[in-house]
Amino acid sequence: MGPLTHLTVLLAAVYPALVAAQQPRIASISYSGNGCPRDPKFSGDLNDPTLTFNNFAASYPGTNQTLNCEAHIQTTGGSGWQLALKDNYVKSHVVLSPGTCLDFYTTVFYSASAAKTATAKGRLSNKAGASTIDQTVTLHNTVSPVWSPCSDSSGSIGILNINFRGALTGDGSKAYFEALSENLDFEWKQC
Repeated sequence: MGPLTHLTVLLAAVYPALVAAQQPRIASISYSGNGCPRDPKFSGDLNDPTLTFNNFAASYPGTNQTLNCEAHIQTTGGSGWQLALKDNYVKSHVVLSPGTCLDFYTTVFYSASAAKTATAKGRLSNKAGASTIDQTVTLHNTVSPVWSPCSDSSGSIGILNINFRGALTGDGSKAYFEALSENLDFEWKQC
């Protein structure tokens, strides 16, 4: 092998690590909303983030039929990147008696440009069921990309806001929803 071949092999081996090192990473994360009275536990990084909830539960009928938890994420690190949420997976426990349903929403926006907002809605229904659904499920929303501004020299993309909301409705029957964990799937692109 000649020197150029050695250089090509070396660059091919090192380049993925250099790119990953240059991507922004989470600098801070905070939460708001009645679904996260105690801050969720965060694990992972921007390539595989997971929030584990504590007491994110709604019941119908009752005063807490609709709950939300919004994560506010700031980044640091490499410049020249844009970030968008692609998919949101929420592991949950649901109990839906006949005549009830759970609507769930994922809303994404950046604080600096809140007019650029995307919301995805899903529904788990037992409106026509004859028996109660009582199981652990994974709720999934695919969100139309809302791209961040290009990360600056500090790696900041501004404040990314991701709001997950669950709402129970029904005809007087009982329903229960508890979000256990939320896994976020991001897309990256260079700018």
